[in-house]
Amino acid sequence: MKNCFLFFMKCLFIQVWMLTATSSGLAYGQERGSLPLTQSPAAIHRNDTVPDALPKDSLHTAKDTLSRTAAGIINPNDSLSANRIGEISPSDSTSAARDSLFRSVVVGLTDPLDTVSDRIFAYRVLDKNSYARLQVPIDTTLTRFEINNPVMKNYYAGAYLGNTGLSYFPIGFEARKRPSDYLFLDHVSDYIHVPEETTYYQTQMAYTLLDYSSAGSKATNESILKLVHTQNVNKNWNVGLYYDIISSNGQYLNQNAADNGFSFFSAYRGSQYSLYANFNWNNVRMKENGGLADLDAFAEEDGRADTYSVRSQAGKTILLNRSLYFMQSYSPRKLSIGRKKAKVDSVDVSRFTLVQTFKLDWSRREFSDTASYVFREMGTKPNFGTTNTHDSLYFRRVFNHFELMIKEQTRRKFTAGFSIGLLNEFDRYNANIIPDTTYATRENYTPDDTGWGSVPALSGEDLTIYYRGTKKYINTAVTGRFFNHSGRYLNWDFNGKLYLTGYKLGDASIDGTVQIHYYTTKGRNSLLLGGSIENARPSYFLNDYASNWLAWDNDFSQSQEIRLRGEFVSPHLKLKLGAYASQLNNYVFINSKAVPEQTSEPLVTGTAFVEKDIKWWKFGFLFRLYGQYSSHEKIIPLPAFAGYQSTYFETWLVRNVLTMRIGWDFNYNTPYYAYAYMPSSGMFYVQEEKKIGNYPFFDAFLNFQIKRARIFVKTEGLNTLLNNSMGKDYFMVYRYPMGEFRVKFGVSWAFYD
Repeated sequence: MKNCFLFFMKCLFIQVWMLTATSSGLAYGQERGSLPLTQSPAAIHRNDTVPDALPKDSLHTAKDTLSRTAAGIINPNDSLSANRIGEISPSDSTSAARDSLFRSVVVGLTDPLDTVSDRIFAYRVLDKNSYARLQVPIDTTLTRFEINNPVMKNYYAGAYLGNTGLSYFPIGFEARKRPSDYLFLDHVSDYIHVPEETTYYQTQMAYTLLDYSSAGSKATNESILKLVHTQNVNKNWNVGLYYDIISSNGQYLNQNAADNGFSFFSAYRGSQYSLYANFNWNNVRMKENGGLADLDAFAEEDGRADTYSVRSQAGKTILLNRSLYFMQSYSPRKLSIGRKKAKVDSVDVSRFTLVQTFKLDWSRREFSDTASYVFREMGTKPNFGTTNTHDSLYFRRVFNHFELMIKEQTRRKFTAGFSIGLLNEFDRYNANIIPDTTYATRENYTPDDTGWGSVPALSGEDLTIYYRGTKKYINTAVTGRFFNHSGRYLNWDFNGKLYLTGYKLGDASIDGTVQIHYYTTKGRNSLLLGGSIENARPSYFLNDYASNWLAWDNDFSQSQEIRLRGEFVSPHLKLKLGAYASQLNNYVFINSKAVPEQTSEPLVTGTAFVEKDIKWWKFGFLFRLYGQYSSHEKIIPLPAFAGYQSTYFETWLVRNVLTMRIGWDFNYNTPYYAYAYMPSSGMFYVQEEKKIGNYPFFDAFLNFQIKRARIFVKTEGLNTLLNNSMGKDYFMVYRYPMGEFRVKFGVSWAFYD
């Protein structure tokens, strides 16, 4: 295995050297594992617009059209003439434009096989930028279509517990977010429906998308289903729903995952009033086996995955989440005052806009187990005298944000917008500990000095239930923004937040991004420079947490994160370069005992990356290469190098009807002390027992596209067929091996006629 890394680098060098000179379009697109092509809105030609609505009698004759920006940002001030969306001229039948992995920063470059983008417009409303909208490409192509694991789909470098639907973390540091206030959803957020990330639609007809995939035998079956349905009630009002299911039994013992999410969404866009709303229902159920019990036996024996012993055969986590979200805005009309009387202009609206964002979020976590070999190995004793565990946590948030915004005047050569706002969070949470698998409740109790109370369980049972008193916080903050989204050569977005009351009193953040654009005969290139500084108290549960096996009562001080970023994007070169740097002060991490710890030592991280797509004849090559640095690897472990590479051959089997693509996906990272996982808390923590990495993951695939239907057949875990020569080091998380060889198939079908 010592030569794996050198072999990988040689292959990359040879392919780049042979093909770069003759490269032409493939494409890459925005993935959650790397920052977007453009972090903030940046306008292109002001006559490039998209329809504000899609009336039945015409695709592109809406009265109020919106200027589009380099990232697909829609500026609500512009009502210029509309151009067609999605008009491109592919140079050949396997043109780069067919690859959804590359969506040019110019909105509208979509798949030429179907004119779906002419009649179905998908977008997100940016919470950070309130009223701005970001176009989302409707993926109807074959690029990375065979990757349907959400972690590997959304991150070029991601690690998970070996079965789809279980907890994960990004390997790239810049993709990791500061722990949220309810951090127990952080490591499963790609499996659930998040209100702020809802994709809305504007359609000319009913649109339905059905995705389904399956793998493995009945005992180890993995099934993933995704359903999207949406349609416009009228030209301004759209409704729709999402339904997602992940059901995966896993190949190792007690490794099942059953995740499902349902969302109902609606968007109304009038000339003065707009409303974006969604309701989300998420359930995540995970069996927690604690990882392999004997790593030496796994390495030496040659048995099936389900023959190896694990550290728990009864562990189970249930995560429930419900949320209601809406964002509404109102812009009054301009008044035109004549000599006789005031007259209301029927077209123009004022630059002043009132925006309200509301969210009601309810979450619950339960963990149960009848034994804990994990803690016995650590030498930890149960807090409540029994190894039988049933822990539960409850969290609720009522969020309100009111903003007064003065929008840009996009017809002027120089313009800017700004906003001021008031934000309020009403949070409450508590914890219950039931040291038995039998659930029983009592309403009345008297807490002791520590906030804990206890009462006997139901009559006749020798059981005590422990309650943690409910805690409530009201956090209030002022917010502000200063932005320009409509400039042709220069755009910027600066925003800030300062908390005035509550648990977060004194927390503050400032973030800024500047984009500089220059144009050539082949298109536009963009340079992004940005930075942020944030001072914040750690999450509630990093300071205060209790369970049968883990409990702490900390008083951590504010931590500080300073981040700098720079990116260069050239769509016509199919190239993205970037570098990020961070300094972390008073950083809070989960130590080797699986409990939070704050270090006073300043920490520094750095990342440099290149993303390049190459097309040579009918061959395509995708490269995502990342180099990382951590000043203290025992606190922030990072691999020095992580890479993803895909190679494929694509051709028509029946011209303009049936396309075939055959190729492979390749992932690799250098060895490092990857995180271990704690089932009791659902958190990843540092370990120094074993380095993970220096092992190539190799999958082969065969994709087909027949008009609106896409089909894939792929082999996963090809590397596990070479255990005798390569060893069995196929881990991403300590003690959690990846799955063995299997065949997976899937189909995606869009209906919109």
